[in-house]
Amino acid sequence: MFKKSIGYLVLVGAVFVGCGSGGSSENNLKGIPILSVEENLTITKNVTGKNATILENSGNAITSCRVTPDLPTGLTLHDDCTISGMVEEDVNKTEYTFTATNSVGETSATTTIEFATAIIGTIAGTISYDYVPLTDRGLEYANTIKKPVRGAVVEVIDVLGNVLGRTDTSSTGQYSIEVTGTTAKVRVLAKLFKSPATGEASWNFKVKDNTNGDALYATEGSFHDIGTSFPKLNVSSGWGASSYSSRRAAAPFAILDIAYAGMEKIKTAQSDAIFPPLNIFWSVNNLAASGNIKLGQITTSHFNGESLYILGKEDQDTDEYDTGVVAHEWSHYYEAMFSRSDSVGGPHGEGDQLDIRLAFGEGFGTSVGCMIIENKMYRDSLGTKQAQLAVREDLEAGGHRANAGWYSEASVYDILYDIYDSHDDTGDRLSLGFEAIHKVLIDKQKNTPAFTSIFSFITALKEEYPLEKDKIDAITSNESISPINDIYGKGYRGNRKINANPLYASLEIGKRISIYPNYNTTGSSLANKLGTYNFLEFTILSEGQYTIQVDGTSKTDLEFNVYKEGSKDSVLSQTSLGRSISGSNNLSVGRYRMEIIDYNLAKNQTLYIQLNKG
Repeated sequence: MFKKSIGYLVLVGAVFVGCGSGGSSENNLKGIPILSVEENLTITKNVTGKNATILENSGNAITSCRVTPDLPTGLTLHDDCTISGMVEEDVNKTEYTFTATNSVGETSATTTIEFATAIIGTIAGTISYDYVPLTDRGLEYANTIKKPVRGAVVEVIDVLGNVLGRTDTSSTGQYSIEVTGTTAKVRVLAKLFKSPATGEASWNFKVKDNTNGDALYATEGSFHDIGTSFPKLNVSSGWGASSYSSRRAAAPFAILDIAYAGMEKIKTAQSDAIFPPLNIFWSVNNLAASGNIKLGQITTSHFNGESLYILGKEDQDTDEYDTGVVAHEWSHYYEAMFSRSDSVGGPHGEGDQLDIRLAFGEGFGTSVGCMIIENKMYRDSLGTKQAQLAVREDLEAGGHRANAGWYSEASVYDILYDIYDSHDDTGDRLSLGFEAIHKVLIDKQKNTPAFTSIFSFITALKEEYPLEKDKIDAITSNESISPINDIYGKGYRGNRKINANPLYASLEIGKRISIYPNYNTTGSSLANKLGTYNFLEFTILSEGQYTIQVDGTSKTDLEFNVYKEGSKDSVLSQTSLGRSISGSNNLSVGRYRMEIIDYNLAKNQTLYIQLNKG
């Protein structure tokens, strides 16, 4: 069936001649049709269809079209220069000149077309991409190597844009497929796909351009006769002598390869894993500015709960070859889709005392990201020629962190990596591997009644591996965290020097309790730092209507949210600009967690909280 070719076209031997009807040559060329076409086309006979495109028009719309000599019997040329119909007999190579016209003028393009009998043949080859290594000196373009494009969807396309067959590349970038046709080319999509099947893993990952209508990235080779040898296809980085000088075609495949590596890592622990669909958006226009993501203003590389966005602005910050960064963001997807993440997000740094949910989420992303790329070093390049490092972290450098503790993302990634790796170092005599982390993540961490944190994770890990308790304690102690024995971090308090709250306050029905907001002073933003949110927990033993009342001792901008065990969805939320706030809802039997925040960050005040039935 005829259909228009999609994706990126490699135009070879294009010939066009234009003439206008008055005015400057420059203005005419802007308005007339601008045609391009492959120099030699071989089309399979006995192929029927409608409106096949063999000419590409980059000018204004075509209103009429003619061809010399006439097309073979059975084919119709339409006013927009598309062709439909069927050729019954072989037609030898013939030179055809197509002339496209509109109100401004006309353009001609000449090509040679042969209509031939299809053959059955195997197309096989190898596809690779340019990989630029990241070291302590930034991206080293001089040491670029070729890596296989792994697991990507490959299409075999004939000259009319028909897809003759589809397959996937292997772990070594090889493909092989039997097709029927005459002449074809190979197109590789920035897509990993496997349809669901009982007892097997499935996935659907795509790398798209958020600044170009969310178009799927693809690269293709040139046409070759079916039955002949197809050359190796390498996707270029586009780097010239000192800057990018051509299309950065390899970047989407470098990103896709991290998705492949992440998927393979998860499958080592769960062979039948079902990966929810994921779009990864990258563009050469993606930069560290807030605004319209369609213009590339994505703020930073991030996962927004549904999709990944990756920076790509040359000489500012490109992340496509920063494997740790891409794997970090992919790990956020993994945590959110296979487990549960309660992270509040926002700006953060190694020395910050963070909200425990954010500390775990960011530490988890960095640690699992390094597990995926099998490298203990996390690096992030930036600057002119991508030759500087914004971040350089050694995940085996535990015990020497600024502000180490249960509120530190660095402490979290050190702990998780020590649990995983097979290398013993200070305080680390444990090597549980990835399966142990995955097992805790998809079960007890996902369903914990507490907010997700290092406390909920380590408590679950000890329950799963009780014989390793002492080794686990040694690892956490190396990060200035005394033994963790419950999901709520009992015995731990906020960062105030006086009146410091327990990490969680416990509510009982009919009893009023008081807490003192523990607002942190470290970091550039208070919105996600330790103590900004205050946590409570309670248990409902009989279903019914319940009311929560919160009173402040000064004017507040209060908000509270209540969640039931194992769920991210709030069952009760309220906000107020006054001193008091209350809300009611029907609560079923179970364990609940609650967060309270005063957006005024009013210090030296007391909050009083009461839970009543009715």
